[in-house]
Amino acid sequence: MTSSAVSLEVGEIVVYGPEGFARVDGCEEREILGKTVTVVDLFVMDSSMRVSVPLDRALERGLRPVASVDAAEGALEALASRFDTPIPWNRDGRLVKDRYAEGDLEAMVEVISTLVDVESTRRLNDGQRNLLDKARKAFSREMGAALSLDGPEIEARIDAAVAARREAMPAPAES
Repeated sequence: MTSSAVSLEVGEIVVYGPEGFARVDGCEEREILGKTVTVVDLFVMDSSMRVSVPLDRALERGLRPVASVDAAEGALEALASRFDTPIPWNRDGRLVKDRYAEGDLEAMVEVISTLVDVESTRRLNDGQRNLLDKARKAFSREMGAALSLDGPEIEARIDAAVAARREAMPAPAES
């Protein structure tokens, strides 16, 4: 079914933002509060949960196809070598968490990069450590699916990208 330039097929595996992989179980028009909307039925694999969500809301939460091979390779390269302005970690980490919640591949790379860069200068707090673990797990799963690699192989690729990042990290500016 097509809506907003998105084509979803029943049985297709997609990424549902930070919730992870989901299987499309259905997509149909329904009347909700007097409006006709396209609703997608998903089975979220990580949580073994079935959800029905308006397609527009699902897209806002990061519903998208699994990355292509080229996008996955580009993401690994960006993780290894792209040094953007890090996302600031305010008191509750809202900015970094919000960026992760966008659910797209670029956001995952940016969050992992930011936290790896912070980790290279000081110990991460519990919130940062948990978010890094969560983002890395989601990134690993998608990279593995996109590149048809199993857990240890993709973990080795991600570890290599992080190691290359740490080696290439610009020296801190002197005050």
